[in-house]
Amino acid sequence: MYLLYVDESGDPTNPSDKHFVLGGIAVFERQIYHLTAAVDELQRQYFPTVIDPIEFHASDIYRHNKEPWHSLPREKCNEIVESIYRVISESHTLGVVLFAVVIDRGFQSVADLVGRSFEEMCNRFDLFLTRLHKEQNEQRGMIILDESRYEARLKQLLSTYRTTGTRFGTVYNIPECPVFTESSSTRLLQLADFCSWAVFRRYERGDTSNLDKILGRFDNTENVIHGLVHLTTDRSCSCTYCLTRKLRSSTV
Repeated sequence: MYLLYVDESGDPTNPSDKHFVLGGIAVFERQIYHLTAAVDELQRQYFPTVIDPIEFHASDIYRHNKEPWHSLPREKCNEIVESIYRVISESHTLGVVLFAVVIDRGFQSVADLVGRSFEEMCNRFDLFLTRLHKEQNEQRGMIILDESRYEARLKQLLSTYRTTGTRFGTVYNIPECPVFTESSSTRLLQLADFCSWAVFRRYERGDTSNLDKILGRFDNTENVIHGLVHLTTDRSCSCTYCLTRKLRSSTV
């Protein structure tokens, strides 16, 4: 089984945010231990006297204005961010796959941003699992999200996708409703936060530094990225997703 841990970046209700992102890290069940251990080791390295788990949250570390990050020298915070992305980029090749959906505010009404991005995420994850099935590797999936005000709606949406389908077709490989839990309780949601934040920074601020470190881990086949989706009305966009689609179309 693959567990897809999903977190969001950007606030649909904040007009100053021009993008909304759902980012996720799909992990084969036996890889959960190794990723958790790697992040736990980072805490032991930088906070050797702290026993209780510290939540690694990308924007908090970057802003450097909350504890325990404020008391830590900024260069140490930067080292931690680098180390987290290294944990992701160097993880098991087949056992860890990334997904993200970016929606420009002008592409979708504010009321539908969350629902549309979740639909895209479920579809991409299901297609990944379907492809594994065709390769004689039959897997099912489960989606785990950070607790949010969207819980009831997303549960209902996934139930609908499994019965009447998405705009792309029926979701076959995610048999259960999504699970919601606190990000402080699982390292994997914290890693999903770093994925989502890297994508958000790239599209919102033009900062590609962290996304470049993990771009190769997004679901892809034949030089086409399936796991990173950018929904935009800007036909001149040259981001990796849009560019690969244009190049593929030009060769067909």
